[in-house]
Amino acid sequence: MTDSTPQSPNPPKSTMKRRSIKIGLTVATLLVLGVGLLGFAEYETAQPDFCGSCHIMDAYYDSWKADMHGGKLGIACVECHYAPGERTTVKAKLRGLSQLTSYVSGRYGATRPRAHVSNDSCMTAKCHGDKKFMEKSLEIGSVRFSHASHFTLPETSGEAVQKELKELAESIRTAVGEERFGEIEATARHAGAHKQRMEALIGLAAMSGGKVSRDDLERFSQLQHRQVRLDQLTDIQCTNCHTYGASPGEKGEGPLAGHHFSVNLTSCYTCHFNNEGFNTGTNSCLMCHKELPAGDIMVHKELTDLHKERLKTPELGAKSIKMNHQAILDRKVDCASCHADVAIEPAQVERRDCERCHDLPRYFERWKEPVTVDQVAEVHKVHVSGQRAKCLDCHREIHHQLIREPKNSQASFLMSAMSNCTQCHPKHHQEQLNLLSGVGALSVPKTDPNLMFGSRTNCLGCHTEVASDKHGGQVFKATLNGCIACHGDRHEATFEKWKQGLEVMTMDADEAYVNARKLLEESADVPDDARRKAAELLASAQADLQLVKRGNGLHNVTYAIEVLDTVTQRAQQAIAILNEAKPKPAPEPETKPDPDT
Repeated sequence: MTDSTPQSPNPPKSTMKRRSIKIGLTVATLLVLGVGLLGFAEYETAQPDFCGSCHIMDAYYDSWKADMHGGKLGIACVECHYAPGERTTVKAKLRGLSQLTSYVSGRYGATRPRAHVSNDSCMTAKCHGDKKFMEKSLEIGSVRFSHASHFTLPETSGEAVQKELKELAESIRTAVGEERFGEIEATARHAGAHKQRMEALIGLAAMSGGKVSRDDLERFSQLQHRQVRLDQLTDIQCTNCHTYGASPGEKGEGPLAGHHFSVNLTSCYTCHFNNEGFNTGTNSCLMCHKELPAGDIMVHKELTDLHKERLKTPELGAKSIKMNHQAILDRKVDCASCHADVAIEPAQVERRDCERCHDLPRYFERWKEPVTVDQVAEVHKVHVSGQRAKCLDCHREIHHQLIREPKNSQASFLMSAMSNCTQCHPKHHQEQLNLLSGVGALSVPKTDPNLMFGSRTNCLGCHTEVASDKHGGQVFKATLNGCIACHGDRHEATFEKWKQGLEVMTMDADEAYVNARKLLEESADVPDDARRKAAELLASAQADLQLVKRGNGLHNVTYAIEVLDTVTQRAQQAIAILNEAKPKPAPEPETKPDPDT
């Protein structure tokens, strides 16, 4: 007999309770495991070893291990590449997940995501929060650098700049008039190359008829730019100067292993040199090179007996000639005389540089040329502060070093002084350049360069006086004062001796050439073979004579004298060949004596 008692649709409360407990325990266990797993994942993925597990990160990981931050201090990647408090945010996790996904999917190729280090990461209490580095004096090559001199400026510096700018503006306005002053002020705020800006300012001042010195115009322009330069320091990032791969490798390939985070000197050069003239404003040599080289620099060694004889100035050959930087500075010799090549590349940002990132017309709606300092300030604010751009993202690289050319090659360091001319005259002053380098003559293809090459003296060392050329333009003329400025008056007579000696030798060579050429033209009865030999000698002699005349033998006295000697010798050889080949006159017939006389 079956039990017909109806069953309850709900389980007993005790059963429900047990099930709830089991589910709760399961959920709690899963949560604990999940949290533990997440914590373990968080810990493991934060280790530098995990970052280095991607093959595209090998070079960065190796340099981190060798660098002080990693190898000595054990600072993890995430401590720098995430700002304080950012590492555990959802945004940071999504960014890391995006990077992992891109790597696994193969979208990276051989590159890595661009990593940024916030200033906040550097300035934590664990790292540089005490700011002891600000006052520390650091050696960077031959320069001593301190952070404080760049970031801790006197409170009165801005007031002093504004006061000087106001006084200078009033002086220029009085000299040129209100209307012309407006043009000068606008031009002074142009952010283009220094040379073009100064030429425009000088031209505007000249058109006004007022007398304003070049120095005042240059200082006025520098003060207009000064505030923008100071503002750029306020929003500068640590990574603008300290960056990965700043030091070249031992073989010039890739970053040096021990420099994961080092100083990129091109940032210094961009800030100091861009839009400035040589040795002016923030480009002043002594602004950084406060300690001059102490040792003497060899200009040229003791001359050989042959050189002493040719120069007719034996006092120069008695001992070697040396120079001292302090003595040169005391005599107010411009650094450009020997170092014009130390920074020759411009770093202006042109529109085409921007178009590498911005390809839509709307980005250039406000673009105007020439670019002004106001536009520069706005662009810096957007890109440096807002987008963490580095100098080389926009600016071209400036190299600050002396040109080192191979031995016995033409002196490349001269080209920096000649660069202003070569834009219009690509072969201008080629004869002078050849003489200085001791090359170019057909008779003497190669000899010693100018004696002053030991000190790397370029054109600007001797051509110091402004003069007018035959076209009414301004040129820099070489004078005796250029010699005295460096050497003092001890060689005052040397210049005149060389000049007079060259004039005599040039006249002798020229006279010998003219006489030989005249004889050649009058020797129609000479056999063709002899005429051809004489003509070849005179053609090469003429080319070498023109080299010395056009190039001015004073650019390399010993070489010029040697070449002029060979010109005279070839003219004399041509005369001898023609005289020897001339048909000899027929002998007169013999006459017999008359026996009746």
